[in-house]
Amino acid sequence: MSFKAHEKRVKTLLVEYKNQFKGNSFNDKRIGENDKNMSLEDKMFKRFVAERQKTKDRKSKFNLNDDDFDNPEKNFELTHYGQSLSQIERFEKVQLSDDDEVDEDDPDKGKINAEFVSKNFFGGFKDNNEENEEGKKKNRKEWIEEMIAKSKLLKYERQKERDKTLDLTEEVDKEWRNIIPLIGQMNRQLANEEQKGPTNTKPDDYDVLVRSLQFESEKAKPTDKLKTAEELEKERLEALSKNEKELLERMNKEVEEVNEEENSRLKKKNLKKIPSNHISADDIEFDDPEYLEMQRRDELSKKHKQMNDDLEKSSIQEAEKDQESQDEDKEEQSDDEEPSEDEENEHEEDDDNLQDSTTTDGFKNEKWVKQFENICIKKNTDSIDLKNFEGFLKSIIEKLDPSRDENNKKRLCFLTEHLITYYQSLFKFKSPSKLHIDMDLVNLLTKYIFDFTYKYGNKSTKKEPSPYVAIFKNILNNLNKDFLNMKVSERVFPQLDTLFTFKLVSNIFPTSDFRHQIVTPCLLIMTRYLVQCRIQNVGDLFRGLFLTNLCYGFISKSERYVPECVQFLNGVLYSAVDWNQTNGENKKQVLSDYELSTIYESFKRTKVKINISKKSDKLADLSLVNLSQNEKVQIDDSIKASLISYCIDLLITFSKIYSEMSSFREVFILTKKLLGYLKSENNPIELEKRIVRLEEFINEKNERPREYLKSLIKKPIANKLHEPKIQSKTKFDPRHHNSVISEKQLMTRKYKKELKSAIKEVRQDNQFLARVQLEEQLEKDAKRSQKVKEIMSSLANQEGEYQKIKRQKL
Repeated sequence: MSFKAHEKRVKTLLVEYKNQFKGNSFNDKRIGENDKNMSLEDKMFKRFVAERQKTKDRKSKFNLNDDDFDNPEKNFELTHYGQSLSQIERFEKVQLSDDDEVDEDDPDKGKINAEFVSKNFFGGFKDNNEENEEGKKKNRKEWIEEMIAKSKLLKYERQKERDKTLDLTEEVDKEWRNIIPLIGQMNRQLANEEQKGPTNTKPDDYDVLVRSLQFESEKAKPTDKLKTAEELEKERLEALSKNEKELLERMNKEVEEVNEEENSRLKKKNLKKIPSNHISADDIEFDDPEYLEMQRRDELSKKHKQMNDDLEKSSIQEAEKDQESQDEDKEEQSDDEEPSEDEENEHEEDDDNLQDSTTTDGFKNEKWVKQFENICIKKNTDSIDLKNFEGFLKSIIEKLDPSRDENNKKRLCFLTEHLITYYQSLFKFKSPSKLHIDMDLVNLLTKYIFDFTYKYGNKSTKKEPSPYVAIFKNILNNLNKDFLNMKVSERVFPQLDTLFTFKLVSNIFPTSDFRHQIVTPCLLIMTRYLVQCRIQNVGDLFRGLFLTNLCYGFISKSERYVPECVQFLNGVLYSAVDWNQTNGENKKQVLSDYELSTIYESFKRTKVKINISKKSDKLADLSLVNLSQNEKVQIDDSIKASLISYCIDLLITFSKIYSEMSSFREVFILTKKLLGYLKSENNPIELEKRIVRLEEFINEKNERPREYLKSLIKKPIANKLHEPKIQSKTKFDPRHHNSVISEKQLMTRKYKKELKSAIKEVRQDNQFLARVQLEEQLEKDAKRSQKVKEIMSSLANQEGEYQKIKRQKL
């Protein structure tokens, strides 16, 4: 017999054996006593709850005010004449029935008069001489019917009068509600006149304290519980990981889109028809960007036009609604509190500044706009005090709080547009000699533009663009339109205002997204400048390098490949090489046809050369003056060396972010050749070090073994497998498995098997009981023998003592 079977018999059979001749038993019915999974604390808690519930039910058994919400079946509600008592207890005069109608002036109203009672009740109807329609006297039944009809008529008239009274009351209440705002406005005007008069008195300290206590509960806001430094650090790390995850998702969005498009393309069996205006890829020339630009410009103009129409419609509708809501709010303000002098003056200033307007053009006539324009005009004459200017902006932002008026959102957008315009105007100068830019002011404007765009324009989508995003879209569309309207020979690099507008875009919007509605068009416009603009002077080279640096800021995180930047930098190196001193080698002998084709035509046709003719020891410092040069001015060799050094620094940065590309060798093969011919004895030492550093880095990356393309190995698709149907282990003759005899034999075999197992279990039970009985009998015998030994030992001691006493007597 196994150990499990023995334990099972001890818990079941042994218990029945011990209790076989007992008439009663003790059962422990305490909560959780027989549950081994419940801890001691849980047991005590559940017992305490059950005890409290028991006492609560016993005490609240006859409590009519206590509703049993835990048991919906026991819920009840006291009523009187079909109406709930909870609705009646509102301290209002409620007419429950016609019989309850009592008038203070006439207490007998609604009661039957004494004449009718004496005439018709208690054996009446005898002195009546009234006759019915047939000329006979009315009997009792007819009198009762007539009495019931009259009582119903009186009840109907009273109900009709009450309904009329209620309608008049509601009409008067409605008129009173319309009059209340006018009374409040009149009271405020009177209070203002009193305060402006010569008899102005300061508010009492006690009144101020009482008012502050009245609104203290409204100002109090619930706060989160205090957190430890570990919890705060954990939340910070979680927020950083979440932001990093979202950043990577937006950066790698194209991979998911490509996979979805590939899957949908494979699922579709029928190809869509090609439209009539379709142009194949063979008909488009790679060197002709006009077709692509016209397509992109048409799409942008359609979207921009539709967006402007929607914004104009929505702005008009929202302005009308805001006008109505402001009028209602001004009328419904309560006069329970009398505002102080400072608060009243502030509201008067806000009302003067924030005038309602139906369109964005209406904001131009407001006071704060004129003040802002006056401050901006001073930039041409005097320098602006940053503290005063920042204080002025903060005061405007406080007045344009959207919580006060929904129309303030449009005012903030209008303010943002003015800030951007002012930001661009800081970089417009007639000549480089008058160039003076306050970078602290630029940083301040960038901060506020970023705050407004991030706070109110972060919910922009393609279907519902934000007006803040629309401002930048409009700027980029105008830049694109102006550039495309120029002739090819007149296209020049943008000035400082446009360059720093691109810089502003990179500071405000996320540049790591794969596709962004502002960043992506901005990057395309910058690369178009690098490709199609002519180089007329050295200032164009400086502006081109600045654009290349901006492009690097756009792609530094995503590491997106922008070939225009590398090719422009190669063009700068091409202009820096003195081809007259290349040991008699011609350009075509040094560079292949493919390498020459990668250099832009603007560098081949320009006469601007930046090769160093004289030896220079140091590099000159570059500034914004170099970016603003538009004339053909001879520059010093030190400035040329600085320009070449700046170009090489940019090539080093681009080579680092493109170092993991499989086509790194082909991208920088022309750069490596040009660096070899750029070395000269006239170069400064720092420039030579940077050239050697770039060459070594390119050679190091070129020596890496390349991974060649391999055909995609498709994983074989496994055949669908069905789960096997497992049958029982019954063995029977297949020749007779459907006959009645086989079923009878199967049942007989099962019966014998079960009988054998039952006999075995009974035999084991008997053996277990026999062992138990044997142990009990042996225990009884042991106890009996022990007792006999104790008795015999006591008798022997007694006999010994008796013999001892007997001998002493003798």
